[in-house]
Amino acid sequence: MRRKLQAVTKFERRAFLVGVVLLVGLATLGFTGLAGADQIGPNPTVLVVDNPNVSCQWPVPSTSDAGQLGQTLTVSTEDPIDFVLVKSVPHAEVVSAQFDTTQAQIMLSEDITAYVVWTCPATS
Repeated sequence: MRRKLQAVTKFERRAFLVGVVLLVGLATLGFTGLAGADQIGPNPTVLVVDNPNVSCQWPVPSTSDAGQLGQTLTVSTEDPIDFVLVKSVPHAEVVSAQFDTTQAQIMLSEDITAYVVWTCPATS
């Protein structure tokens, strides 16, 4: 009887140690993932700033630009701008947006952390 009790105790100890190792590993991966994220806070705001003068069926995204970009964004493209996706902190709002066909100036109430310009490709 005593041997069975010791065997169960050894098994339980090993299971507990494996559980602790897995928990520490998952916690480390979680912190590493959060440290590498490009967002501020847990809930960033992504705003669609539409160009009311341009619309196309199949817009094409530009490459994403990220960083602390300030509150005003000015972009210029070769193709007409359909809309701009702008990432900021929660509760950010568009203060103003001015569009020309291939240029845009967007101002938010908070700092912009990333954006992607969607353009209408030239028809061939």
